[in-house]
Amino acid sequence: MPDESIRRELARSALEAGKVPAGSAARGLGRPGRRQPCAICGVPIHPDEVEFELGFSREGIVPGLDVFHMHIRCFAAWEFERTKIPPAS
Repeated sequence: MPDESIRRELARSALEAGKVPAGSAARGLGRPGRRQPCAICGVPIHPDEVEFELGFSREGIVPGLDVFHMHIRCFAAWEFERTKIPPAS
């Protein structure tokens, strides 16, 4: 599992590449991992770890909910990095 500085760099890269949203989640859920890959580091989240499942509303031609899974520490890195991005005008 990467250390904090690497997690933050991975989160920053994922945000810049548009792989994860920079806005606030429409819903969030914390629970034991279900072996889903983390949206930040790519490592599966095992049942003995906490998984954050975040849902983001998608609008447009096919509205819905985009779901992302993150380790708790990857979520913290994402949260820190996304708050550094200025809001869109």
